Amino acid sequence: MGLKTLPASQFTIEKLTDFYNQTRIDYLVPMPMSVDVMAEYIHDFDVDLELSPIILDEDTDEFFGIGMLGVRGDSTWITRLGVTPASRRRGAGAAIINAFFDASKQIGAKRTILEVIKNNVPAQTLFERNGFKKTRELLVLRRAPIRPPLSPEGEITWLYRKDALAALRSYPHPLTWVNALGSMENASMFQGFSIKLKDGTRGWLVYRHKKQSITHFEFHTELGNPVKMARNILLYLHLQYHRMDAYAENFFADDPHLPAFFDLGYFEAFRRIEMVKEYTD
Repeated sequence: MGLKTLPASQFTIEKLTDFYNQTRIDYLVPMPMSVDVMAEYIHDFDVDLELSPIILDEDTDEFFGIGMLGVRGDSTWITRLGVTPASRRRGAGAAIINAFFDASKQIGAKRTILEVIKNNVPAQTLFERNGFKKTRELLVLRRAPIRPPLSPEGEITWLYRKDALAALRSYPHPLTWVNALGSMENASMFQGFSIKLKDGTRGWLVYRHKKQSITHFEFHTELGNPVKMARNILLYLHLQYHRMDAYAENFFADDPHLPAFFDLGYFEAFRRIEMVKEYTD
């Protein structure tokens, strides 16, 4: 069986959305996408469609697999990788990985980053076999739209887009691709809050605001107790958006703010493993 690789730029957003959804029918975490969400995803996460492979049967043009490659500076990011159930174990996955490596080398990337569902052992094995190493374990948290039972303490100040971006620039730890400064700068709705408590505890939260949900949280405690800071700022957040779902992606498994999330009704949806492949000359 022969395969051919075409750039995703040769297809419409509608077709790319259909391709992607075909690969997620039986996935551990399905995550189907609409056309609007796909377009937003490509924009916000700097996906280069010219460098993103679509794998087809060489003779029939039957769709087998898709992958998308984000590009920022000297780093590339693998995302939306999937192969249709009927075409697995036929070389499409390897063809996508090889296309990513070729594209990354073409632009002079120093590293390629990806995230894989923690329990997806076959995918992790494939990536490790291709030189990727595990770096961090990441949590994805969710919360239903429920009004908090308590009121927050402390002095809370809105951070509109400019100030929220300034806060994120000051964040002292490396961020994952979806929560990085570049992603937030690309986002249409990005804002946050800062808080100062009577005991001197202070910090901030920045997040993305979508039509039906609040997402992509990033916390930083500048002084004092992280749990106390986060609990009060989350109380305020969910009083403002009590009719919206909350979806917090890629929290580090050892993040000191996590107990505040569970206090406010969040639950762990699943975990990801971040993996990185470094290139040497």
